[in-house]
Amino acid sequence: MELEVSNISSEDLYEILTKWVAPRPIAWVSTIDKKETVNLAPFSFFNLVCDQPPVVMLSISKREDGTRKDTARNILETGEFVVNFVEWNLLEKVKLTGKDFPPSVSELELAGLTPEPSKKVKPPRVKESPASFECKFVKHMELYEYDVIFGEVVFLVIRRELVKKVGRLGENFCECVTISTKA
Repeated sequence: MELEVSNISSEDLYEILTKWVAPRPIAWVSTIDKKETVNLAPFSFFNLVCDQPPVVMLSISKREDGTRKDTARNILETGEFVVNFVEWNLLEKVKLTGKDFPPSVSELELAGLTPEPSKKVKPPRVKESPASFECKFVKHMELYEYDVIFGEVVFLVIRRELVKKVGRLGENFCECVTISTKA
């Protein structure tokens, strides 16, 4: 099958791309606004960009009216965020925090999660997460209808190593299991 991208509907293209670029890890990003309200939202357009220094990338779509989502706005205003990782037992809370709430609502609080003070940044970590990366803003690009944000990882918290991580396969969630290749 050969496909000309310009001839594919946006819905079909999204489905094709997210089925092939898989599994996509989920960054459960905690930020704070100027009033220190905690925002927590999941993003599957996320990955590690380099390791020296460690830098992650988030691609955050804008709302239909073209305005920034709370996460992007908060990062650009404060210069800080935390990437919390997701394991299978947190999936329902991840789905809840993925809904669009007003900026005055703390999704972390709404989901009944425990904020944990970070060491190097102001936004809290999610205590229930198996690992958290505290990040400082490095660079922002507007790419079409997306805010692409790069952040340097300045502090790591690893709570549990052997977990059933969650990723995305197309529109579906998947369980990622680590298999050791060491003899």
